[in-house]
Amino acid sequence: MALAIVFAAAFLESLAVVGTVIPGSTIVFAAGILAGLRVLDPWHAGAFAVAGAIAGDAASYELGRHRREAMLSMWPLAKHPALVARGRAYFEQGGARAVMLGRFLGPLRAIVPLVAGMACMPPVHFYVVNVVSAIGWAAVHLAPGILFGASLELAGAISSRLVALVAILVAGLWLVTRAVKLALRWGWPRVARVRDGFERYAANPRHPWARPLVALLDSRRHEPAALLVSAVLLVGGAWLFLGVVEDVVTKDTLVDVDRSIYGSLQSVRTRLSDDVMVTITELGSAVVMIAIVGVIGVWFAITRRYRTLAYWLSAALFSQALVFGLKYALGRARPVSAQDVAGFSFPSGHAAQSLVVFGFLAFLLGHGKSAAQKTVFAGGAIAIALLVAFSRVYLGAHWFSDVVASFGLATAWIALLAIGYIQHVREPLLRATPVLAIVLGTLVLVGGSYVTRHHAQDLRVYAKAMPQPQLTLDEWLARGYATLAFARTEIAGRHEEPFTLQWAASRDALTHALESAGWSPPPRWKSSAVLLWLLPSTPIAQLPVVPKLDQGEPPALTFIRADDAHERLVMRLWSAADVSTTSNDSSAVGARAEAERSAAHIYVAMITRERSRTEWALVSVTRTVARDVAPTQALDHALQGWQTEMRDRRDGTRVLLAWR
Repeated sequence: MALAIVFAAAFLESLAVVGTVIPGSTIVFAAGILAGLRVLDPWHAGAFAVAGAIAGDAASYELGRHRREAMLSMWPLAKHPALVARGRAYFEQGGARAVMLGRFLGPLRAIVPLVAGMACMPPVHFYVVNVVSAIGWAAVHLAPGILFGASLELAGAISSRLVALVAILVAGLWLVTRAVKLALRWGWPRVARVRDGFERYAANPRHPWARPLVALLDSRRHEPAALLVSAVLLVGGAWLFLGVVEDVVTKDTLVDVDRSIYGSLQSVRTRLSDDVMVTITELGSAVVMIAIVGVIGVWFAITRRYRTLAYWLSAALFSQALVFGLKYALGRARPVSAQDVAGFSFPSGHAAQSLVVFGFLAFLLGHGKSAAQKTVFAGGAIAIALLVAFSRVYLGAHWFSDVVASFGLATAWIALLAIGYIQHVREPLLRATPVLAIVLGTLVLVGGSYVTRHHAQDLRVYAKAMPQPQLTLDEWLARGYATLAFARTEIAGRHEEPFTLQWAASRDALTHALESAGWSPPPRWKSSAVLLWLLPSTPIAQLPVVPKLDQGEPPALTFIRADDAHERLVMRLWSAADVSTTSNDSSAVGARAEAERSAAHIYVAMITRERSRTEWALVSVTRTVARDVAPTQALDHALQGWQTEMRDRRDGTRVLLAWR
């Protein structure tokens, strides 16, 4: 059924006119994701996508070749004469090349084959181009989906928390994209009608608001569309900001939404994603933003754009002063996990400043340029600001409403500055290349230096609070072992591999015991190790271990022991409790034992068996073939000299305790 849907989607997207409304590309991309997740065979999915694309273009071509001009009077072509005219002009310019490239152009992909048939393009020429372009089209849409699906499979092997986090980011990006498309399709014509109404109102000079409305909305002035967009953003941003302020002050429903979002994001946090989010939040810090503002300001001064420089400095300085004033005026406390972060929570300085700096820079770069260039600059600025804002909410430094209010405030301020700039500044247009090079260089040099110096400290500041219990050896042996986790736990409490071993030891003692018994740390994830996955003959001992998380945390220690070139045991250990000492022995031996215990932890461990095999005759992959390997069999030599005892837990499972 899935393959039939792939064929139908590719066929309908290539069919005359119908293809302009069928999301065939999206469906084929989704099939690629399923292929990457090993739900569909990639070759079968590709074959059905190619066959559907060939059949759809062929049907359109044959309709045009046999019915020719009669098609233009039939529905739905009769309702879209402009689309047919565009397709005909494009085909006349490019010929066979137009048929090849037209498949990749959304508005024209379903018209060009029809026009080729109406223009009597030789069938042999058309079908050669049709087959080649169909293969390219299928590859372009399937390959990213396969890669994305494979990355989801890897993330799922690591932790479903990462899958949840990726899903949140992808869903957010999709919602923003859809909102922008709907705004352009449905909102802009209505805004234009409202503008026309205001223009008619302002045509009467006796009305009190006639002159300012003419200055803002007159379609004969320079960049009227930009003025109108800025006016809409000014009103919308101010309304959004004031609405959030009201909800926060009155503790309305939005405050409950804040707590829900905070709890949900805290539940999917992992140490790996913490690293990424802390880096993003550092790149959006005040130090980096000030550096960008200063360097770009110097560039404006050197190029003698003094009015632009004044607007640029006003954008950054006033917004920062306003954010600080609002923080101390409202005095909203940060979430619990960020109590050590200085300052108040509302609004978010990081989110506001990143949107103001990159958003106003995008306006300056796009001023006087084409709509496509403006869209690219605006999209890049919004993406950067969204990443910074998400990192703040993810790390628990701000509530969701904090960043929403910051975006409203920043949008209104940028729009107000844009209105003034459009009306009063007549300086040469900015060249994008040198400005973007300056921004990128500043991010690399200043941002990279800041991240290097502060990353370790910031990881501790923004760390997810996870208090670890303390047990004496007697408490652990008596009943404490039963209170520790019995299995690796994923999101929503789902249990994975069981913890069949609890080992009370210091890190050094445990490492020495395992290495003496033939266990070793696995290869680290680095470029040279990753390339070994591309060699089918690589022994499994040389392949890195896919990390698995417990409650979002990676193992404290990981060891492997290869049985042969294709099979190995993997032991992952998490620190579950600290060992506290109660000894009163004052002898030298007792002091050494106490010192060793003071550095000891109780590790919970799982042992699995992995086997490597070659996929698609290209790469080596490892698969877990046994989720539960008895520690008494796997660690017979490593536990020599240690006291061991097998205990039963309340759930009926058994665990081996090791200590000395």
